[in-house]
Amino acid sequence: MENRFKDALVNGEFCVTCEIIPGRGAREDGQEKEFAEAKRIYETGRVHAMSITDNPGGNPALLADTLGKEFLDQGMVPLVHFTCKDRSRNQIIAQLYGLERQGVENLLLMTGDYQVSGWDGRARPVYDLDPVHLNMLCTEMNKGLIVPGRKGDMQEKPTHFFNGAVVNPFKYLEGEVIPQYLKMEKKLIAGANFLIIQLGYDSRKMDELIRYRNERGYNTPIIANIFLLTRGAAKLMRAGGIAGAYISDELMAQLDEEAKAEDKGKGARIERAAQMIAIAKGLGYAGVHIGGFGITAEMFCGILDRAAELEPEWKECYKQVNFGKKGGYYIYEEEKDADGNGTGFNTDKHAPKPEQARSKKVFSKWGISRFAHHWMLTLGKRGNKVLASRMDSLDNKKGVYRHHGLEHTGKSMIYGCMDCGDCGLEATLYTCPMTQCPKCQRNGPCGGTYDGYCEVFPGGERFCIWYKAYHKAKKSNEMERITSYITPPNHWELFGSSPWSAYTHRRDNCEGRIPVKIGLETGVPGGVTPETDMLWKVKVDVKSKPAQP
Repeated sequence: MENRFKDALVNGEFCVTCEIIPGRGAREDGQEKEFAEAKRIYETGRVHAMSITDNPGGNPALLADTLGKEFLDQGMVPLVHFTCKDRSRNQIIAQLYGLERQGVENLLLMTGDYQVSGWDGRARPVYDLDPVHLNMLCTEMNKGLIVPGRKGDMQEKPTHFFNGAVVNPFKYLEGEVIPQYLKMEKKLIAGANFLIIQLGYDSRKMDELIRYRNERGYNTPIIANIFLLTRGAAKLMRAGGIAGAYISDELMAQLDEEAKAEDKGKGARIERAAQMIAIAKGLGYAGVHIGGFGITAEMFCGILDRAAELEPEWKECYKQVNFGKKGGYYIYEEEKDADGNGTGFNTDKHAPKPEQARSKKVFSKWGISRFAHHWMLTLGKRGNKVLASRMDSLDNKKGVYRHHGLEHTGKSMIYGCMDCGDCGLEATLYTCPMTQCPKCQRNGPCGGTYDGYCEVFPGGERFCIWYKAYHKAKKSNEMERITSYITPPNHWELFGSSPWSAYTHRRDNCEGRIPVKIGLETGVPGGVTPETDMLWKVKVDVKSKPAQP
């Protein structure tokens, strides 16, 4: 079957997708109605793929894989959302095998919303891989994944995935914006073929993302997210019910006013969506991803028709859909008019980075951690040689999985260590990604942070570990520590073993990092793609005891 979505992006045709939310249940009346409407939308001939969400909001729903196959059977091209949550890496590979066999090619890879419900209580969170790993896995599978066999390594037949990733430019703290873009670059280096942005209503941020991509030397197509925003959905977003979405006071006030109209704001929603499509085209986006509740084929065509009318006026539309956060951080300075007032458009000049961490808690335990790492864990230092000798002696005498209570107790008190054995503290500048990040993100933040805080802990209970990492690196003038490598996933073979032993014997994630150069300060457009293949180079050499995480 022709892949209209991939062909459009590869050939430079403006691409349009429409989002479907499968919802809970398998054969509910509401589902059947929505799926029938999806087919009507596709049959207009004006959409390149029907986009299918994967358990949005952290609730269980009909598996996107299943619906993707059903859409294929009905002659529709699906774009299946595939999240890292709820799956070990073995389950991820198994589902990817299934998607390949079914002929589903288009995948939007993302972290996924944190679990909020389940059967008889909240489900246990599972984030074995992050989106950087997942894009790398699909890239390797497309080459032909190399796996261990009875007679040595064997290579599987190549898959045909056209995988992409998500980026959220709608952040307004320096310590959130920059880590978000750094992670985006890692996803591109890992093999993402396209990007779709998180939903937001700030034209200047939409422009910022395009400028950053261009300045860094990438040509990856970016698709804008066009969500038909209702007053109810906006209130839910402001309450944190949909993580990562920013709704300003001005936009909320406008929605309140629009809701007083006879059509309850429907006409205004359609007009705003059409304006955003015109803006996206004007800024150079490769397409649009249209979503919202209750979209019909007639509404869908009406939005596209109106957008076509507005295209010549896209700069005027830009000024109307500019609901950013007052005083928020933008990478590029704002253009000024003759009177010195901001126009709402960006210039190519970088803005200063004056932001200070919001609290001294950001630097908690940073000084002692940095000191200990420098003298004890830096290769070549005398302290590291002494530590390595001690680890050799203990391993030879008592084994790799020996009791290491003193080490574990100290790390538990300072970092909340869970004894995973493959310590990620160095990657995140000494905030444990396994216990302090609910999504275990080793390569950058998810898209759900707000004002520097983790989405899972409302009311500012816990800072995002990557907001903390950014400010630690900035304060110590060591930005290369978060811009110079991609960190492998956790090696669970090491669970319960000494992380000091794994580090000094080069068995842990530090040995398998992929060197990259990302961020505007590096001056290397496009990053550094690793030589040859991107398989992790770590060779974990544990004795005999299997991991029991």
